Amino acid sequence: MGVQMNLLTYNGLLRIDMKTLQPVCDLAESYSQAGDNEWIFKLRNGVKFHNGDDFTAEDVVASINYAKTFPASTTYTGDIAAVEVLDPLTVKIITKSPTPNLPFNLAYHYNFILPKKLIESKNDFSSNPVGTGPYMLDKWNKGNKISFKVFSDYFDADRKAKVPTLQFVIIPEGSTRTMALESGEVDFVYAVALSDVLRLKNANSIKVEQIVSVENFFLYLNCLNTPYADDNLRKAVAWGINREDIVAGALNGFGTPSYSTVSMGYAESTTENGYGYDLNKAKEYIAAWGGDPAKAPLDIICSNDVKSSIATIMQAELSQIGIPVTINKMDSPSYQAAMRTTKLTSAIVSWSPANAMTYVQRFHSNRRQQTPTSYVNPALDELVVKMNSTMDDAARASIVKQLIETANEHCVFVPIYQVNYFRAHNSELKDVVCSATGYVDFSLMSWR
Repeated sequence: MGVQMNLLTYNGLLRIDMKTLQPVCDLAESYSQAGDNEWIFKLRNGVKFHNGDDFTAEDVVASINYAKTFPASTTYTGDIAAVEVLDPLTVKIITKSPTPNLPFNLAYHYNFILPKKLIESKNDFSSNPVGTGPYMLDKWNKGNKISFKVFSDYFDADRKAKVPTLQFVIIPEGSTRTMALESGEVDFVYAVALSDVLRLKNANSIKVEQIVSVENFFLYLNCLNTPYADDNLRKAVAWGINREDIVAGALNGFGTPSYSTVSMGYAESTTENGYGYDLNKAKEYIAAWGGDPAKAPLDIICSNDVKSSIATIMQAELSQIGIPVTINKMDSPSYQAAMRTTKLTSAIVSWSPANAMTYVQRFHSNRRQQTPTSYVNPALDELVVKMNSTMDDAARASIVKQLIETANEHCVFVPIYQVNYFRAHNSELKDVVCSATGYVDFSLMSWR
C-alpha cells in the first residue's frame, strides 16, 4: 500500500495512465528531446505544495538528486547524469546514454517531486509526506489507520479529488475485511480475500472489480554461496512445481499460471525457453546438477497467508524431487528487512511494472531494487545496456524479447502465477478506476 499512498500525496513530472499504462504529463506540461541524451521538460505554472510553497524547477532538480541517493532507486535514476534549471519552469535532464525508458522512469514513485526546502531541512517524508498530490495527510495512528483530506489547491481541475476524506484502516484478516464491507463499517476493500470473492459478487450493495494484472509472483532463489547458483538446480525447482495446482489450491482458481520470468500481457512477452510441470524433467535437472537435493533445503519466507499457502503446496511438490522446504511466515516489516539481505535462501515475491522494458531492468546485476537472488549474468547485463541505448522502438522490442528468452533459459527466478486483482466497494461509489498494475485512482471516485 506504500506506493498507493504516494499516489495520493505526490506527483511526478509524468504519471502512468491507469488505463493505457503509458506515461502522460503530470507536473510537466510538455516534454521533448533535444538530442539522444537530453530531454527538456516544461513545467506547470501555479502549482502549490501542501505546505504552501510554489513548485519550481529547483524542486525538480533537488528531488531527482535526492532520489539518486537511495540505492533502491537505481533502476529509475541510474541513467540520469544531471538535472539542470533552464528557467523557473523549465528543466533539462541529461542522461548518461540514450535512455528511451526515461518517461516511464520519471513516472515511478521514486522520482516524485518534493519541496526543495524540506529536502534541505531533512524532513522525514515517510512520516510527514508533503507533495503536490490531490490528497494530503490528515491524521496517522501508526499500525491502525491513516487519514487523508482533499488538497484544496490541487493544480489539475480534471483530477481534483471528489471524496473529501479517505481513511485507510488496517484489517489484517481477509474475512474481517469482508464483514466490515458488508456491515458498512468500510466502503472499500483494497485486497479482497479470494475465498470471499463469489460471496461479495452476489451481494446487492457491493460491487467487485476484477482486474487481470501484469503482476507476476515468483520464487526468488539465492544464488550467492548456495547450491542455487547452479542453473540446473533452479530449473529443477521451476519444472517441479505444478502451477495449476497452486492457482486452484491457494487462489481458489483466481489467477493465471505463469511459465515465463516476465508476465504475459506486454507486447514483447514470450514463453520461449519457459517452464511447465514435469517431474521427470525436474529430476533430469537434479541429475545434471549432480548434487544431493537433501542438501539444498529451501526456507521460503512469506509475508501473508496467500504466500504461505503457495509455499505449502510447493513444499509437498518439491519433496517429490527430494528438496526439503520449510516455510517462514513473517510480518511485512520483517519480510522487507529480510529481502534487503543476502542471507535468505528463498522468498515469494511479486512485481508489476507498467512496461516490459522496466521489468527486464532487474535482470541487470547492478539494477535490481533488491538483491535476494544475487544472480549475475554478463550476457543479460550486456543485453540490458544495449536495450537502454537503443532508441528505435522495433529494434528495442526485439532486444527486450531476447532478454526474456535468455532470462528463461537461465531461470533467473521461478515464475509461479499472474494475479487477478479483486477490489470491492460500496456500489454507490462510482468512477472506480483500477490499473493492470494493481493501483486505484482514488481521486476520480465519487458518490452517486
